[in-house]
Amino acid sequence: MTTNVYDGAAGMLTTDSRWSVTYGKYVVYVDDARFEKLECFGDTVFMFAGKGAAIQQWKTWIRSSPGDDSQMPPHDGMSVCVVDANTNTVLFSARQDIVKEGAYFTGSGSIHAATCWTTNRCALRAIETAKERDFYTGGEVKFFNTKTRENNLYAPTNEVTMDMVRHAINERGVVMELATNKGLSPPFKRLPDLAANDAELQDLSGKLANGELQPEAPCDGMISEWSEDQKSKLSAVLGKVFGWK
Repeated sequence: MTTNVYDGAAGMLTTDSRWSVTYGKYVVYVDDARFEKLECFGDTVFMFAGKGAAIQQWKTWIRSSPGDDSQMPPHDGMSVCVVDANTNTVLFSARQDIVKEGAYFTGSGSIHAATCWTTNRCALRAIETAKERDFYTGGEVKFFNTKTRENNLYAPTNEVTMDMVRHAINERGVVMELATNKGLSPPFKRLPDLAANDAELQDLSGKLANGELQPEAPCDGMISEWSEDQKSKLSAVLGKVFGWK
């Protein structure tokens, strides 16, 4: 449930703000939970998609300003695009769904975003289009403009965590039934309203509460393993970002 775009010419990174869990015939999602898919460190911007727990580890590690790569989190379960905000250069990317004409697209709505961007050359509009055509993309469009540094990222005093996202899904998550929600006018309802009378949703809610189920921003890249070459290249890039090399 996600769409990420980086438009290199415009210096614009954009994402949706939807997180979800899939369980049996159900997908349950929450929008605007304030756990960003973009993470800034100095003049570098990281754009993530994939498994929430993996992204959480990376965001926490980045914020620690690591002195070396000895505690670098595992790579699998996510896609990432790393951008130098001074030059708009992509320093590193892995597991992107579509790369064309200096633009990068990832997530379930990537094809819709790429089609829109090809015509309109607007990363913000591309996410809005994906929201209209992909159930798995939604919420406020988040952005970071490298040229002006303007952004609408949530900047809390305390870190927003996946635990908070899990709680938000249990409190106000919206339920989709995969077997029936085929049209563009979905009869979606909230998890708390349905779980009382549905054993499968009760089970889902309980596993969310105890952490057995973790939210995701699904993308194709989260199901394949990183190569040793990719890991080595990312480590070299991070060495420059954090000043190891």
